[in-house]
Amino acid sequence: MMNFLYQAITLVAIPLTIGIIPKAASSHAPLVIISQASSTDFYRRGDDFLENKDYKGAIEAYTQAIKLNPNFAEAYQSRCLARLQIGDYVAALVDCNDAIRIRPNDADAYRIRGTVRLNLKDIRATVADWQTAANLYNAQGDRKSFEYMMSRLKNVQQELQRIQQR
Repeated sequence: MMNFLYQAITLVAIPLTIGIIPKAASSHAPLVIISQASSTDFYRRGDDFLENKDYKGAIEAYTQAIKLNPNFAEAYQSRCLARLQIGDYVAALVDCNDAIRIRPNDADAYRIRGTVRLNLKDIRATVADWQTAANLYNAQGDRKSFEYMMSRLKNVQQELQRIQQR
């Protein structure tokens, strides 16, 4: 019984709190409310929070999207970005790893994970991720993103050389 109550609270109260379900809908039976909020609804709400720099709200919304669809790579990636913004680098890394596990050819996921790793001071892993991102952008014909990654790679490789010379 407690497990059912927890699930009901998680699936009804949180969406209501973060504004996915209109307050008028709160008087309906939980099954009606649950069917109204999809993983995409939570994801879009998370994007709204992220755009408005409400990173904790974004994390909550993306978490709900992932609970409804555990293979929602974009939700993991966006939650990673929100966690990156608040400095929760370890959790951000886990989210990026999940996004890459689901979509291994997503150049943006490697680019973002490289940035997370840079914040974790793991320069070698940053270089590896950014090189993978650059290769994927190039293979996908995204010249602008490829050139951007090559520029970032050059800068971080110079930093790595300075560190190694010390």
